[in-house]
Amino acid sequence: MAISQGGLDPWAVQLRIGERDARYAVGALLGPMPGRMMAWADGVLPSRTENGVVVDLKAALAANDGLGVAFYPGQCVINRPGQGPYVCTLDRTGRVQLDDADPSNPRVDLIVARVYDERLGDPRTEFVLEPVTGLAGPEPVEPELPPVSFPLARIAMPAGTTQLTAPMFTDLRRAASVRTGVGVVLPGDDPTLPGAYAGHTRYRAGTLEAFDGQTWRGTPATWSEESVELVARTGITGIAALTSIGVPDPGWPYRLMISGCAELTGTNCRADLTIRLDAADGAVLARGVGPTNGWSWVTTPARNTRVLEGAHTLYLSGERIGAAGSWANFTYNGALSLLRLPA
Repeated sequence: MAISQGGLDPWAVQLRIGERDARYAVGALLGPMPGRMMAWADGVLPSRTENGVVVDLKAALAANDGLGVAFYPGQCVINRPGQGPYVCTLDRTGRVQLDDADPSNPRVDLIVARVYDERLGDPRTEFVLEPVTGLAGPEPVEPELPPVSFPLARIAMPAGTTQLTAPMFTDLRRAASVRTGVGVVLPGDDPTLPGAYAGHTRYRAGTLEAFDGQTWRGTPATWSEESVELVARTGITGIAALTSIGVPDPGWPYRLMISGCAELTGTNCRADLTIRLDAADGAVLARGVGPTNGWSWVTTPARNTRVLEGAHTLYLSGERIGAAGSWANFTYNGALSLLRLPA
């Protein structure tokens, strides 16, 4: 006999919905937790910035407020395993009061966003910003997170403190997101963690990044650099660098369009100009044939490199070719130029 598998009741069938059903329905729109099924990323839902900083549920110190901590309004997502995500709102400026400081030892406190639900065995039903007091000691450690919560701020409180100051605070807010939307990276997020799914997109440090199922890839964009400050070399009998340029990792495969030029003099040898990868005597990417027993303006042909990944350094180097002489260069009228293109 054929057997069907039921799911959670949708709105359109029962014309009503229970609390758990409603959370799962909302969860269809919220960003998932990486590596887990039917779990959602705890964190702040960003809505506005001040001076370039997301301020939703951000701690703020007021003058002469002692051990009080103010919080900006905001919304957040708090996941409860097996029960779905709670969407919580602080609709006005909030304030949390910490316990008095220990007179003899420092301690570490947390302030967390937390959900209580009496229908699931909690003592009450409430969304709160809650202080979690650490244990004072010569080497205090951060207290454990309470259940169904995530951290907003850490406070390193010296012994005898009566007035909180900004250096005591660490912003631990991490970001929640809308599924298939563009997320952000907040101070409490670990940008090295994987994305939840292929196509997961985020904004970080001015760049859009997408998770390809294995790693984050930055949005392809061109980048260029030129170095015209050459090191003076004289009496060189081998290979020596004239200048170099570091190429930062863009997070995606790329090619470099490269070219170099310099004034070289060969004495009893030929002096070539080369562009090399990752070392002054590294793999040759381009070569310009230089003078033998004389002076010449030397240029390398414009070349496109093979596909590269990660960070690299390119060197403009002189090289003695043949015989037993030496070469030298001038420090002006030379350059190493790079243009990075997505591959």
